[in-house]
Amino acid sequence: MAKEKEKLVEIVETKNVSLKGYTFIEGFPDLGLAGTIGTKYLVDKLKFEQFGYADSRLFLPMLRIQGGLPLHPVRLYVNKKSKVAAVVAEQMINNLLAAEMAQTLVAWVKKKGITRVISTSGVRIPDGKSVYAFASNEKSKKIIKENKIELIENGITSGVTALLMLGLRDNNIEAFCLLGNAKNSADYNAAAEVVKAICGLTGMRIDIKPLLEDAKKMQQVLTEHLKTLEQSQETKPDSTPMYT
Repeated sequence: MAKEKEKLVEIVETKNVSLKGYTFIEGFPDLGLAGTIGTKYLVDKLKFEQFGYADSRLFLPMLRIQGGLPLHPVRLYVNKKSKVAAVVAEQMINNLLAAEMAQTLVAWVKKKGITRVISTSGVRIPDGKSVYAFASNEKSKKIIKENKIELIENGITSGVTALLMLGLRDNNIEAFCLLGNAKNSADYNAAAEVVKAICGLTGMRIDIKPLLEDAKKMQQVLTEHLKTLEQSQETKPDSTPMYT
């Protein structure tokens, strides 16, 4: 009998939650951390409930400690009132794991009946717009334009977010990638703009003033955390920014 191939990435649901018809927000670390900061802010302020996590033996042996307890570095949350689920991650996804993570998420999205995905990333365009976007299909592209988000017509991007969007396109799943125009390694202004764009697409409402007020005192902490992650990886993560 052939040995079953080991899964490099596994999604574990600790609570049984129906996500049929939900929107899913992806917040993996990338240029400027705009998506990660913004997604975590939404999860915290709107009191999302954790219902699972992603795991891999290739993850870095690092975790967040909160309230004296360890947290998985890639966590799944849900807000049933808004019909929105999200993944929050402090874990950098390197090139060795990017394809497997993207494929696993696409398969899980299909299995759960999720109908819309909002991926997040970063871009660095001096004197450009605050947020850019690209879409998985023509329907999604139309929604981006209706929400007056600047569409990137031509460019190159990379990493797990790029592969996730490609998989969603191949499965004709409505999806948008929001790219905060980041000026710093941990850009809270870009994160606030990403949050505003997410709220416009989902109908969620949230005050972003605390996010901006907390920027100065938290920026150094996240910057140091990112440096620690990068120094701990044997394989450097692909953080090539989108460019036009």
